[in-house]
Amino acid sequence: MEAVRRRDDDELCGFVEACDGTWAARVVFGSEIGRHERREDAIAQVLAEGLGCLAERWTLRGGGLDEDEIVCILEANDQAVTVSIGYYSMPGSPRLTITTGQLTSGEWVLER
Repeated sequence: MEAVRRRDDDELCGFVEACDGTWAARVVFGSEIGRHERREDAIAQVLAEGLGCLAERWTLRGGGLDEDEIVCILEANDQAVTVSIGYYSMPGSPRLTITTGQLTSGEWVLER
């Protein structure tokens, strides 16, 4: 994966990766947010949406869950993501930290 950083402050916004003749746009913890035919389009999506979409609600699957869960992202970096389970992040709501390795292996799936 190729890191995508903002020019003005070098902030990591996400990654792009060549996949089966296309380019995947990925957030900082590696989940895919789009596919493009051109690398430049994938980079543009990461720069435009990569950080902002972390404030959206995401869907979590796997890891022994009985059904899909709506989650809020509390913290994210290139090693792990911490989520609050439920539509709102309320005090006392269950939290879960998932490593990028667990996402890459398919043990957990996090989609927006």
